[in-house]
Amino acid sequence: MEFDYIVADPTGNITVLVRSHYTAENRQQIINESFAKEPSCEQAGFIMPVSGKTIRLEMMGYEFCGHATLSAAAYLAHANGLKTGGTDTIMVDSSGADELLEVGLKHASDEPVYTGTVRMPVPEVSSFRGYPLVSFDGISHMIIPSDIYTDEQAESLIREYASELKVSALGMMLCDDYDELCSGRNEDAGIYIRPLVYVQGSDTLFWEHGCATGSTALGWYRYHLSGIASTEINQPGGTIHVDVTDGRPSLTATVALSSGRASTRPL
Repeated sequence: MEFDYIVADPTGNITVLVRSHYTAENRQQIINESFAKEPSCEQAGFIMPVSGKTIRLEMMGYEFCGHATLSAAAYLAHANGLKTGGTDTIMVDSSGADELLEVGLKHASDEPVYTGTVRMPVPEVSSFRGYPLVSFDGISHMIIPSDIYTDEQAESLIREYASELKVSALGMMLCDDYDELCSGRNEDAGIYIRPLVYVQGSDTLFWEHGCATGSTALGWYRYHLSGIASTEINQPGGTIHVDVTDGRPSLTATVALSSGRASTRPL
């Protein structure tokens, strides 16, 4: 089937955002074909502009995704004609979040590439299976040392853990610098992670190039433990900066937009 979509690349976490209307009957088919049409895609969602400054985002499993939130905001700013060097503030009404999320954007080049800062929801910190668990309304993340599980073990266990926790989506943030993260010894130290994310609603499992909510979970957990308010999270797709201001986390990353092959009109 033909449908209208864009492709967003926030820190390598390739995201298809569908602009076409859908029905309950063809929603899953559109999601499936999004992955078929864009082999590098790691997630898909639906975007519906509400006004010139607000956009609705509904993820494939009704989960919450920080990168897709940033991407949806960048799309609306682009559609509004944000000029090179200009800035804009877009509000995103996202699945898995119980409030409108503010995204500040800057268009830094002639290409459709935007730097954005998302004011994220405040997550809850608990523990699961002896490791930190940081939970947003629409997704939870385990933070674990990178050498605890093999990739195959992680892929098997994440489905089991998501079912046990009864969460719509679960991430395993395999952290090379787990001891450093927990100790808070070096405030300037960056943290490297490999994100594995399972979404129950769409039954999808990906080793993501970059995970925004997972990065925020690490930055928030570090702040929770040590009071360190700024953390650089490095991952296969690039770097995400997490800052905590006035008791609330925000993430800063870059997103590039392009037209999908089945798009009926170019960006």
